[in-house]
Amino acid sequence: MSNTKARVISALVMAFLVVLAVYLGKWATIIAIFIAGVLSIDEILINFSRVNRSDFIYKYVLTFFAILYFGVNGISTQFTLSLFTIAALCLNLFLIYYLFKIPLNDHFMKNSTIKHPGLIATLIILPLLSFGIHFNGDYWRQILAILLIVTFGMDTGAWFFGKNFGKTKLWPSVSPKKTVEGLFGGMFISGLAGSLLWWSLFDESRWYYSVIFALCGGISQLGDLVQSKLKREFEIKDSSNLIPGHGGVYDRIDSLIFLSPFFVIVVKYLG
Repeated sequence: MSNTKARVISALVMAFLVVLAVYLGKWATIIAIFIAGVLSIDEILINFSRVNRSDFIYKYVLTFFAILYFGVNGISTQFTLSLFTIAALCLNLFLIYYLFKIPLNDHFMKNSTIKHPGLIATLIILPLLSFGIHFNGDYWRQILAILLIVTFGMDTGAWFFGKNFGKTKLWPSVSPKKTVEGLFGGMFISGLAGSLLWWSLFDESRWYYSVIFALCGGISQLGDLVQSKLKREFEIKDSSNLIPGHGGVYDRIDSLIFLSPFFVIVVKYLG
């Protein structure tokens, strides 16, 4: 089977599982996100931190995540959710600084992980703890649908335009396959798909909505670039090989969880 065919089939299966979880309700979706989080944490601990599943730190991090995740989503107060969202935003600002200002050959993340093997899991734990804020309202399905379409529209658009029209490398030292054409193509798809879906769900649209959602696509691409830099620093190709044609679960949700706390601001502004 070709890589493109495997990629498409895997994407359809993942889309079906997401739609099924959302259809079944809020807690089914929360549990699905938890499972994706556990798989991503497993990948980052095993392949980045190089710990074993039998190690204390592995069990401690997953237990810590499970207790906090279901505690936060069970209590579900606006204050708690907002607190974790602000913390996730601060983490993202640091990651943007890491992406643009800390040289690869400094091995900043790798050295930090050697000293504190479980710390790198924060890159997944903190955004997922803040993710519950999207469920704190009557229109959580609609908001989640727009967040997903903007993120995966960026990913799919960048892949399609980069594969077919890409000539100018975006950042070869961080992500050799990404192109400028792919970036703008993905942002175009994110802007178009996001604004159309918002209009169809809320019967409201402004000309600048497409610009806002295109910028959201660009932010999600920053999350992908952060992960690309991490993988180059740790000298690994994918977070795992769990999903044919896509790599690991963390490879699939990196952009989504990076965009998520920023998207809270967008929804508050547009709403």
